[in-house]
Amino acid sequence: MSLKTSKRILKIFGIFDIICGIFLIILGVMVLVGASQLSPEEIASDPSLSAGVSGMAILFILGLLSLLEGIFSIRGAKDAAKIMPAWIFAIIGVIAAVVGLFTGGSLGGSIFSLIVNIVIFIAANKIKKSRISN
Repeated sequence: MSLKTSKRILKIFGIFDIICGIFLIILGVMVLVGASQLSPEEIASDPSLSAGVSGMAILFILGLLSLLEGIFSIRGAKDAAKIMPAWIFAIIGVIAAVVGLFTGGSLGGSIFSLIVNIVIFIAANKIKKSRISN
């Protein structure tokens, strides 16, 4: 993969990550705001409601990670000197996707997330290596 292709991939997937991150943040906030209308006793008494609120909190956090990964990917695609945060967030994204595969989340979503994060990591790693060799 050439350096130009790596930058293009990083930019495209960065935009995609930002869109997905914003969607997950909005979804998580909507559910958490709705759940805030319930008393802690109501949430604790219904295991499925408690699990749903916990799941949405996790989606909110994953949305933040995705948003940051997208922002740093676009910055790294524009300026190779700023590639390290994108590289680090790609590693975090790969780890989160692997954990998602084994924790009973959406299998399709986890596999898709894993593929996206691996592609971002490969592109960021190519840019990082080219920066070091120069």
